[in-house]
Amino acid sequence: MLRDSCQIPKRGWIHLSLAGWIIVSSGLLVQEPWAQPIPAGNLLKAHAHNDYEHARPLVDALEQRFYSVEADIWLVEEEILVSHDPGHYKGSLKQLYLDPLRDRVEKHGSVHGDGQPFWLWIDIKDGRDALRPVLHNLLKNYVMLTTFSESGMKTGPVTVILTGDAKSKEAYCQEYSIRYACRDSNDYAPDDPSAGSCWTWYALKWANYIRWYGDEEIQPGEYEKLVQLVQDIHAKGRRVRFWAAPDHERSWALLLKAGVDLINTDKLEELRAFLSNTQPSSAPE
Repeated sequence: MLRDSCQIPKRGWIHLSLAGWIIVSSGLLVQEPWAQPIPAGNLLKAHAHNDYEHARPLVDALEQRFYSVEADIWLVEEEILVSHDPGHYKGSLKQLYLDPLRDRVEKHGSVHGDGQPFWLWIDIKDGRDALRPVLHNLLKNYVMLTTFSESGMKTGPVTVILTGDAKSKEAYCQEYSIRYACRDSNDYAPDDPSAGSCWTWYALKWANYIRWYGDEEIQPGEYEKLVQLVQDIHAKGRRVRFWAAPDHERSWALLLKAGVDLINTDKLEELRAFLSNTQPSSAPE
């Protein structure tokens, strides 16, 4: 019980935090959202495609409680900048993504304060060899990142996944014994090897694998093909997301049902509303 020196007034809010609690006008102590987060459920599958194209890169996705974002990068005068095309940069990877994510982890223990993992996809648009050492030296400054080596991985609150230029992301794994990112593959084959300490994801173009464009019910054969593909990838110890898939509720429901690990979208608010109103399903760990 609070003493007289800290009595609660009958009206108004007191903006005072006491070890994760706030005092409200009803005279009750109520735990802050950071200290008692609502379970994420299917929001763990929410991925912001080309996140930097939104009005507030990263911020808009975090406000919608996404757990995965994507940033395209280029090397410009020894700095890693973010943009889909060269010359139209939105800012640096450090400024837009790495520093804000570090600050949230330092304050709350994880990006959303709930202990769940967060995925930062770095799409390498600039395939020059000079980019990799600059990127590596930048990433190693952030202790919140998952690290990878031949002996395994040490999981952190934020995991970086390299996508995009195949030569660059594969070379990164070969050049560094301690790595601050894993990689994906943009191609799948049934005889692909099982997952190792570097190659942990697939990011597949939808139309290369599934012939369904969202304007009618999917044919049973195409759905079975999707389920089998996801199951095969999971059996190899990897996860999968699809890009350029139909971006609407019918498609999102299909991807959830099939067990796809992350759902791409450009429609942040719409996907959040959909995922928040569906029953929780399996999610990446």
